[in-house]
Amino acid sequence: MVHPVGGIPEVAKVYPKKYDDMLNEKVQKMENMIYEAFHKVESSNPSLAAPDFPDTEIFKSSLEGFRMRANFKIWRTEDEEKGFGAHYVMFERGDNRTPHEVRYYPMGSKTMQNLMQPLIAAIRETDELRERINDVRFLTTLAGDALITMTYNRPIGEAWTQAISNIGGSLKDIKFVGRSRGVKLVVGSDIVKETLHVPDRGICHYVQTEGAFSQPNAMVCEKMLGWAYDATRHSHDDDLCELYCGNGCFTIALAPNFRRVIATEVSKSSVALAQQNLASNDVKNARVARLAAEDFVEVYNGKKFRRLDDAGIRIVRNGMHADTTKEMGCKENDSEICFDRLTTLLIDPPRAGLDATCRKLATEFERIVYISCNPETLARDLEELAITHEPMRIAAFDQFPYTHHLEAGVMLTRRKQ
Repeated sequence: MVHPVGGIPEVAKVYPKKYDDMLNEKVQKMENMIYEAFHKVESSNPSLAAPDFPDTEIFKSSLEGFRMRANFKIWRTEDEEKGFGAHYVMFERGDNRTPHEVRYYPMGSKTMQNLMQPLIAAIRETDELRERINDVRFLTTLAGDALITMTYNRPIGEAWTQAISNIGGSLKDIKFVGRSRGVKLVVGSDIVKETLHVPDRGICHYVQTEGAFSQPNAMVCEKMLGWAYDATRHSHDDDLCELYCGNGCFTIALAPNFRRVIATEVSKSSVALAQQNLASNDVKNARVARLAAEDFVEVYNGKKFRRLDDAGIRIVRNGMHADTTKEMGCKENDSEICFDRLTTLLIDPPRAGLDATCRKLATEFERIVYISCNPETLARDLEELAITHEPMRIAAFDQFPYTHHLEAGVMLTRRKQ
């Protein structure tokens, strides 16, 4: 185990004086990929006019304390004089064999930083907590909530639960989850509550669960939601379709802009979480459907899904309004809701981006809001979307400072004929 100077491995260091230069380099690379995607399409389609690219809106991160969640491996040691030890460790990029001790993690939220040392001390002092521990996972929120998950390479049970319950001090009221093969033990709760202040939209409340995806940089997430909210203003007569909705992060923030919102997500647990978050924010004009993005393409093209029927959801392709709605049996009541003005598509796909069927679906919408965690696959998808749409807004969100990763946002509207 390497003991880095200052107790901070290279992978965990922050460089405030270099921040702007590092961010500008990432933004320039993203812009070049987006511009190139459109230029490729225009060069092979001379009839298409070159778009007037908007200036990129850049949303910076805090320089330190920006990560709400982090995982650390635990390295156990044994010394005849010092006895048993336990240490947080990380591995440098490109080397997953050499552990580097982490005594200070400046990227972590203040809540996380305040919990790290008391926890590792408790692990060192308690055989039940230390024996064959694998890693520790912190999940914190801007609201001050915290959940710690500890995983083990051995069975755990009542003795572990009791050991956690005996912890005092700053860890006394913290929520814990213990995991080993086939076992999940909860002390306190396995959820945390987050409150995000979305510019112009106001306060949005979210429940996050242990093991589920959540945005790692909550302060940048607030800015991202604010950008998407502003980009979709003046849509009160239209409906929004959202693919890959997760726990309803964007759904809740954007719902006030639209007449109705249909959001889809393939994960059963995420759908339940999204529905809970909609209820806690009193969002009544949105419905969440458990569908893969590819399945929604089939629904949009007319295929029936019993899951939607049971949920009282009717999808009508854009352009088919009152008469068609009646023919399809859509009833305007509390048990059934019809989406017949789907003009805007919000997509926030995984790093792999969209598949061919989803790209084709996107071209059917008047407006596309594409949030991407991988500008390379975004650029690939834009090569197809650029045939029918042009960029109106471009944004860069620095979710991961001091790394090469960058979150991108593009708002596209249909090209004028």
